[in-house]
Amino acid sequence: MTYYFNNVYINNKYSLLASTKFKPIVVSNSDKVIDDYYFNEKSIELAESKYQETTIKGLMLKSKKVTKEINLLINSDLQNQVLASSLASSKFKIPSCTIYSACASFVEGLIIGANIIDDKNMNAIVTVSGHNLVSEKQFRFPVEYGAIRKMVNTCTLSGSISVLLSNEKSNIRLESGTFGYVTQTNHKDANDMGSAMAPSCAEVIHNHLENTGRGYKYYDLILTGDLGVYGTKIMKMYYKKKYKVELNNVVDSGSIIYSEENIYAGGSGPLCLPITLFDYILEMKKYKKILVVGTGSLHSVISSNQSIPMPGVSHAVSLEVLD
Repeated sequence: MTYYFNNVYINNKYSLLASTKFKPIVVSNSDKVIDDYYFNEKSIELAESKYQETTIKGLMLKSKKVTKEINLLINSDLQNQVLASSLASSKFKIPSCTIYSACASFVEGLIIGANIIDDKNMNAIVTVSGHNLVSEKQFRFPVEYGAIRKMVNTCTLSGSISVLLSNEKSNIRLESGTFGYVTQTNHKDANDMGSAMAPSCAEVIHNHLENTGRGYKYYDLILTGDLGVYGTKIMKMYYKKKYKVELNNVVDSGSIIYSEENIYAGGSGPLCLPITLFDYILEMKKYKKILVVGTGSLHSVISSNQSIPMPGVSHAVSLEVLD
């Protein structure tokens, strides 16, 4: 299903990056960079909530907005019951809609927010966060356990980003958005999320192009979320085999965000796509039409322990960068 938006713009962003040993390519353009995974909190879970709280406050200050001017807060994270988002939302008297599509949540939030505020003179904040230590503990093994990692593993970005959606014209316009459907193959390895997400990514790209009557060359860039090095190859092979088209304008955020360091299959997490988009791709001032595709693996501890094949979901938004 594809939605078209008449009057929705991204007015501002505020990003926080928790960068310790590894230095992503976005580090120089982030609004705030810290080197503390605990962020002066008692636990890593509370630290992630504070990441969100910090970017929401930072965005409102940067945008010169007060709480009563924000009509809706849409946020997400990877913790059980999206705990980081719930705790962060409780700090603000803003109507809250907490969502979950794993690492595709940011794009899901953009589509939901754009549908709600379009032509209504409203403001919405979309926020996501991630924390490497939290994700490893929840979905695989605690980092302290010292488990041997595979080459297909990725490193979850730690931090948060908040963006302001409104009807006030800016140089970034949301033109349309397509919700994808959930796919499921026989893939069961929680270390390799890219392979689980690749089919859903290919399908939502195809569906978006078919619904809009566009070819893939309409876009200067198709930016995917966190397929990683191997998942990106699988997605392109899948697309070529099924749709007889070779996508040559696809760049995966997870594959490039640690481009200067060899970190297994790359980066991942809800933060990976948006922080690459805003703090790297748009800073290049090179692309005018961008299809942004969020990719999410919907497995859980229970599904992994019961050897249930991993579902994947992807959503896409079309951005226009105006002069």
